[in-house]
Amino acid sequence: MFMLPKDVSTPWSTALPAPWPNGFASVFSAAWPAALPAQLPNALPTELFNATRSLTESHLAGCNALLQAAVDSGASLFGLSVHAAQDGIAAANAASSQLLFVREVRDLVCLTASQSQQAVERAQRYGRQVAGVANEAHSRIGELSRDFAGSLPRNPIE
Repeated sequence: MFMLPKDVSTPWSTALPAPWPNGFASVFSAAWPAALPAQLPNALPTELFNATRSLTESHLAGCNALLQAAVDSGASLFGLSVHAAQDGIAAANAASSQLLFVREVRDLVCLTASQSQQAVERAQRYGRQVAGVANEAHSRIGELSRDFAGSLPRNPIE
């Protein structure tokens, strides 16, 4: 069992003279520096150090896992956005090529309708993919959070 040495609890004189003529002067005993045990850092047991170290390492591992899941989902969204932008540019290029061969108003209306339908389908596909990435990130971060919260020590008052 861990116990502090007896000389740690030595009472110190902290009487302040009233009405403090020279500022807030604190009066300590002459033995004040010697009242602290020289072996206090060595008085902590190795078990306490190892427990603190393992708790800190487990917290860092949990935080790293949560951060990695967030970065992975962000990278997925970035890749998805780049792919959607490339698809949009390719569709605009195709539409401009087709626009060169339009001779009548009816052809222009048909081209506009088909391009609009394709744009709506691309937007829906992008929305479904974003929702999938968000759902996957939510479930992964939720799972890691439950694991991380389960490893935390509980207060006996709770």
